[in-house]
Amino acid sequence: MRRDLSSIGKLFLLLALLFVPVAASAQENYNYSVGLLGGLGGSVDAKPGDSLTNTGYQLNLAMVTEPQTHLGIRVGKLKLDEDEVFNSLTGADLSYVTVGGEYRFRESFYESGIYLGLGGYRVQGTDFALQDQSETAVGLVIGVTGEFEINRWLGFLVELSGHYANLEDSQLFAMGHAGLTFHF
Repeated sequence: MRRDLSSIGKLFLLLALLFVPVAASAQENYNYSVGLLGGLGGSVDAKPGDSLTNTGYQLNLAMVTEPQTHLGIRVGKLKLDEDEVFNSLTGADLSYVTVGGEYRFRESFYESGIYLGLGGYRVQGTDFALQDQSETAVGLVIGVTGEFEINRWLGFLVELSGHYANLEDSQLFAMGHAGLTFHF
C-alpha cells in the first residue's frame, strides 16, 4: 500500500511539473491595456447616408480578468458626414460607449480575439430647420480583433465591429479601426 501511494505521488509530481509551463504560458504579461485607434465606418441602413467611409476614432480600455480574457470599455466617435446628409440630419455624428468581454486566442505571430458587449449610442446633428437634434439608445456590439506585438508593452491593433442600436432611423453600424495599444 505504501508503495502504491509513493508511485501515485511520483506520478502526480511528474504531471504537475509537465503542466507548470502550460499554466505559466497562459498568464498575460500585463494587467491593463490602453488603445488609441482611428477608423472608418458608418450605417448600413441609413437612407441617405449609408457610406462606410466616414472617419472616426476610438479609445480602448481593457483589464485582464483571467488569462486570455479581458473586460473592455470602448469609447468612440464616428462622423456621419461623408454623404453630407445622414437620414434627415446634416453634420451628424455617432458617439458611443461599449462594455464587454473579449476572448483572445494566441496565433503564431499575432493574437486574435472576439468580443461581445452592451453599449450606449447617441446620434447628433442638425435637421433641415437648422435645429440641433440628438437621439440616444441602448445597443449591442460584436467584433473581432487582431493584435500584432511590437514589443512586450506595445502592439498594433486592428478591429472590425458591428453595432446594433435601437435608434429611430438607423440601427446597424459597421466600423473598422486600427492603431496602437499600450500594455502595463
